[in-house]
Amino acid sequence: MKHQVLLASLLSCVFAVQAQTCEGGLYLNPQVIRGEGSSQTESALRELIEFVRPTGLSVAPVLNIRETQDVLTAIKKPVPPCWVYGNPVVGLASGYRPVAINMDPIQSAVLILADVGSEKDGKPVELKKLPPDQQAKVLAKLKATSCFGMKSGVTTSLVKAENLCGTVIEVMPQQGLGQSYLPTKAAFQWQADKWVGLITRLQTAQASTMKNHHGTDERIHMAQLFIVPATHPSWGYGIYVHGSVPADTVKKAGSQFIALKTGNPLLLKALDLGKTYEFAVPSEATVEGMKKALAP
Repeated sequence: MKHQVLLASLLSCVFAVQAQTCEGGLYLNPQVIRGEGSSQTESALRELIEFVRPTGLSVAPVLNIRETQDVLTAIKKPVPPCWVYGNPVVGLASGYRPVAINMDPIQSAVLILADVGSEKDGKPVELKKLPPDQQAKVLAKLKATSCFGMKSGVTTSLVKAENLCGTVIEVMPQQGLGQSYLPTKAAFQWQADKWVGLITRLQTAQASTMKNHHGTDERIHMAQLFIVPATHPSWGYGIYVHGSVPADTVKKAGSQFIALKTGNPLLLKALDLGKTYEFAVPSEATVEGMKKALAP
């Protein structure tokens, strides 16, 4: 009798494991990160769903997420999401398999609002263009400087991992207050004797000035701007899939992204793609390297 009870118990456990499924997906909506309004974020969500639907992946429900904790909470539910579409910070945090990743590199950097200089609204100067002794001073000062970055953003995570800044203050992405809010926030924190940094993509930092920004001290327009790039680049957005998803569906999803060739501006924004992009399946070595680059 005891053996029968034990066997029944074991069988029930097996069936319970087999019965566990997944549903829907999670979406780190780039329109939210940018600070767009509700109409743009909803449009991006619809574009993503319509793109994913033909692969056979579950598309009900698809939930917008804003940070890593949203992923960690969702994957612990009795019925976890089948997939995550987002940057490597949220994607790798899920523990899901990276199926197709935009390998076009993202280079992060810290834009430093430094001492008062002699030029109004001057262009930023990259660290490598400074004399060696000044480079050392900038890096040392940055170690005692507060920097603003987007929470769960890959640029922020790369800078944090290298301990470039003394303190990283993470701003939660939300509609109306996205990445464009970081320069404003930094400008209002800057003082003539107090450096401030903001974390962004290298290309964005290179094109930045304080011309259209204001702070508590109007000398912000005279602040010298320096750029300190992070050492390691990141890959872009991609799709990560739960282990219970059938192999043929995973294969179809990967092929759908890898074969993508589109000029549809709405889809490009929804997938966080620029003028150039290349989806591919990352090797195990590449995945491990990305994990190390993001580790604090």
